[in-house]
Amino acid sequence: MLKLGAVPFLNVGPLIYPLEEGLVKHEYEILYETPSKLSILLKDKQVDIGLIPVAELLKNDKYKVVPNISISSVGRVDSVVLLTKKPVKEIDTVAIDIRSKSSTALLKVILEIFNKITPTYIYRTPDKEFLNGVDSGMLIGNTGLSMSNSPPVGYRVLDLGDLWTCETGLPFVYAVYGVSDGVNLGKNLQALEMAKVMGLKLVKKIARIQSEKIGLSEDICLRYLTESIHYDLGQREFEGIMTFRDYLSKIEANELVKGINFYSE
Repeated sequence: MLKLGAVPFLNVGPLIYPLEEGLVKHEYEILYETPSKLSILLKDKQVDIGLIPVAELLKNDKYKVVPNISISSVGRVDSVVLLTKKPVKEIDTVAIDIRSKSSTALLKVILEIFNKITPTYIYRTPDKEFLNGVDSGMLIGNTGLSMSNSPPVGYRVLDLGDLWTCETGLPFVYAVYGVSDGVNLGKNLQALEMAKVMGLKLVKKIARIQSEKIGLSEDICLRYLTESIHYDLGQREFEGIMTFRDYLSKIEANELVKGINFYSE
């Protein structure tokens, strides 16, 4: 069996549900972890393939990327948000969801490059005390989606996907399937594409199932999966990744990859 790492967020539903339910023939054992922990598992080869943050992909030239599949947005993403009491240029302290990799890097690009501010970042677990003692906080995943629809009193919601696309005109890619060096997927590569196609056809059912699990309405879940999140990885998404790399190189101490290696059979 090949070990496939995924994140426990609503947005992976169309990619993973057909695999979980055996609707597509495959040889994957599916493991769930946060984006930050999943990056470590793939790096340590404890999983063979994982939906890893693009920020992590850009730091490792040994990963191969599965073509045609991503978790991305064009404009609003709704699940990667900055809650703030202040105008952006006046932000001093930001609580950051510790589960995040690409979203943290995106936030820093937006604040430090687009808005030319350098606030203090405080990494925290997204619990009830997350916003204590800070003037803003970035949240991702199901928590971010919930806050986007019902923000705390006194906070504005800034959508990071929207801010990125407004500045660059490009999609933002949050995660891709990264394949560990030396792993042979064989026919399981095709299974991933088949799962995506089938999952998008079953999106209403997935939204209904997930709405009960995460406590958001079926309408919110369906709109999120069909309008906010995109699942392709084409030329525009590739341009978005490379543009992100160029911005990130200005604030990252790590050397970033020059390009992306795509997996092929």
